[in-house]
Amino acid sequence: MSSFSDPDIISTISENFIPATDNDWYNRRRKDAAGQFFRKVADQGPRKGNGTKQGHYILTASGKLLGYNNNRSIERRRAFINKSLEKWHALPESQKAPSPITDSAAENEKLDPKYHATPPAGGIVLVASSRILKTGGNQQLEICSADDIEHSWGHMAAIDRMWIQEEEWHSLINAAKDGEKFPQALAYRLLRYHLLDFTRGEPVAWKRQEVRRFNLKIIPSKTSGHYRIKGSAIMATDTDPAMAKRGFDVNLYGEIQTGPSGKPTRFDLVALGEHWGDGPYTKGSRPGRTPLGIAFRLATPDNPVDHIRPQGSHWLKGYWEADKH
Repeated sequence: MSSFSDPDIISTISENFIPATDNDWYNRRRKDAAGQFFRKVADQGPRKGNGTKQGHYILTASGKLLGYNNNRSIERRRAFINKSLEKWHALPESQKAPSPITDSAAENEKLDPKYHATPPAGGIVLVASSRILKTGGNQQLEICSADDIEHSWGHMAAIDRMWIQEEEWHSLINAAKDGEKFPQALAYRLLRYHLLDFTRGEPVAWKRQEVRRFNLKIIPSKTSGHYRIKGSAIMATDTDPAMAKRGFDVNLYGEIQTGPSGKPTRFDLVALGEHWGDGPYTKGSRPGRTPLGIAFRLATPDNPVDHIRPQGSHWLKGYWEADKH
């Protein structure tokens, strides 16, 4: 069980803390006030210097570190939270207040554009959910449970997001109308950065040459404004997929509906196939080729979580131009 599904931990955090989450990779690099604040906090703990600073931190609003933990054990997580809470109660009131900041200072704060990005204006955001699967009764695919794997993680849903620019969804719909192929840049972005096994951690994106072959089509339906996506792809670390240490042999099925403006109001896509092999940070895959499913849907406009930038967008130019780099 995840420590953040433990009722006692949930209750303690809800009643005593303001939870927040962010990406260490960006924050330890960004040259702005947010990055400076994060590094100031992290440097009070065990992960000083320029390397990874990932983990869980408990801190005051002014940036005083009260506790650090990067262990999955529920007992260690509970002890870390309770000990930090004791330190908080022992602080003088003067150290509990946040550093003063004026409205004008907040408005004038410039974010580092290299490490801060928001969804493209006029574009769409897809939320991707990945699950490992198994073949159950009557050869039907079923969701795996913790009992189906040797370790305690990887059986739950993993979430990412895919960004599509305004001109890209226009070109996608126009391709269906004109009988043209699925737009290349969009196809490579989908295949390289989003058809991955990210159920056990941060996956390594497929290199361009590791997209061995694919055939994606978008086809108009009989109903006006409705389109179907179908196709297949093979990504593999070897030119011969049968010899590859890691690969994904996948089929895709989808449906798009558009509104009066032509912009998608529904964008459902399912990728089902056989995945095999580990990545450097996703050890513990099941042996052999095993079923993996990834489902995409339109993001909810008022849900901030749906608008977190894609995991594969560290180099944003490479993400947008996945067919070139």
